[in-house]
Amino acid sequence: MKLFISGSKSISVLPDDAKQALDEYMANGTEILVGDCYGVDAAVQKYLESKGYSNVSIYCSGETPRNNFTTGAKVRSCAEASKGLTGSAFHYVKDIQMANDCDQAIMLWDGKSKGTGENIRRIKELKKPYRIITEA
Repeated sequence: MKLFISGSKSISVLPDDAKQALDEYMANGTEILVGDCYGVDAAVQKYLESKGYSNVSIYCSGETPRNNFTTGAKVRSCAEASKGLTGSAFHYVKDIQMANDCDQAIMLWDGKSKGTGENIRRIKELKKPYRIITEA
């Protein structure tokens, strides 16, 4: 089982609902797929690290992650697929790959983030189960 967790850059503290969900997935040994951005990505990485959880894959569009706070995480570089792209198109490459690789997803959304909105659209399109958690 692989869980794609994504969210808004504006959210830097995980809501209790998100922590509880992550705790349940960790208890089941789920592989957590997370990006390398600040905001939710960094908060998720730090939370997983605080729990000593290492069944984590950090996806990045460059050669190496911008943020990696999780000891023992696997790094999944999408640099080949993102060559020549810039801006959001560059960063969407890793998001598209995580959406394709996962079995289900959790989105922590501030209701405004275009990137998280795109990830929700992608997951719906792929007909994969997902949950949206909004800020408390």
